Amino acid sequence: MTITPAHKGSSSPTERTSIKSAAGRVSLLALVSAAAASALWQHRRYLRVRRTVVHEAQPISRSRHAFHVLTFLAASPGTDIVSEVRALRRATEGSQAGWIYAGKVVVAALHSAQIGEKNWSAVVLLQYPSREAYERHAESAAMRAALARFEEVYVQGFRRSPFVNAMIPQLLLAMRVAQIVGRRPSHFPFRRTQSQDVPPQVEQLSRRLSEEVEFGAHAIVIVNLIKRGTREQRSADRRYTTAMFSAMAEGGYGPLHVGRPVRVERNYEFDAVALVYYPGVEFFIDLTRSEYFQAIYGDKQLGDTQAVITVPILDRL
Repeated sequence: MTITPAHKGSSSPTERTSIKSAAGRVSLLALVSAAAASALWQHRRYLRVRRTVVHEAQPISRSRHAFHVLTFLAASPGTDIVSEVRALRRATEGSQAGWIYAGKVVVAALHSAQIGEKNWSAVVLLQYPSREAYERHAESAAMRAALARFEEVYVQGFRRSPFVNAMIPQLLLAMRVAQIVGRRPSHFPFRRTQSQDVPPQVEQLSRRLSEEVEFGAHAIVIVNLIKRGTREQRSADRRYTTAMFSAMAEGGYGPLHVGRPVRVERNYEFDAVALVYYPGVEFFIDLTRSEYFQAIYGDKQLGDTQAVITVPILDRL
C-alpha cells in the first residue's frame, strides 16, 4: 500500500477553523473600532458647532441633580435687548447659575394656548446644581431686581438626561449611514416651492429672519415647549419628526437640548422641552420655502406648543 505524504503547507480542519475564527475576531474588532471612531467624530462635530457656532456652554459632565431653567423675557419696545440680557448676566455673577445659552428672539413662530401670544425679546437657559439652588437664587434680591427690569417673565424648569442628549447625534449618524447605504436621494439643495404655494406667514417669517443676519448668519435655535395631542395628532407628528430628522441627519444640525419639563410657576402643562439648532437664517428661509418642508409641515400636530425662534447672543454678553 502506498502512503501519500501530506502536501506541504496544508492544515488540518481544526487549524482552518482556528484561522477563520481569528479572522472573524479581527473583522469584528475592526468594525467596532470604526464604529467607535465614527461616534467620536460625530460627538466632536456637534460639540464644535455648539461651542463655536451656537456659542452654547453646556458642560459635558454634570451632576445628576442638575436643574435647567429656561427664562422667557419680554422687554419694553425699543430696548437694546443685548444690553438688558448682559445686565441680567452680571446680576447672576457669584451665584451658582451657569449660563448655557442666550438667544435674541426673532419671532414666536407658534404661540401656546396656555401662555398666550407674547412678544418675547430673549430666552436664556441657565443650569443650577439643583432645584433648591435655583430657588434660593430666584428668591434673592439681586435676581428679583434683575428680572423686574423686564415687562414680563416666564420660567420653565426641566430635567436634561446627559445620556439621552448624547445619543441624539449618534442616532442622526446612524440615520445618515442608512441613507448612504440605501442610496437615498439627497434633501439638498432644497427645491423651492412655487411662490403661489407659499403661505403668507412663511413670507412674513422670511422677512423677519432676513433682518437678523448679524446674529444669525450661522445659527438659529428654536426653543420649543411641547404638549402632545391626541393619538391621531401624535401619529401625524411622528411622521413630521421622522421626516425632519432625515434632513437633520444629512445636514448635520438638530436638537441640542431635550428634557422633561418641571413646573416652576403657573399651572401650564407641557410634556417636553427642546432646543433645536439650524445652520443660519438663510438656511431656515430656504427650508421653510421648500417643497420638502411644505409637504410635511401639515403633519406637525401637537396639543399645545410654544415655538420661539432665536439667534445666539451669549458670546456678546
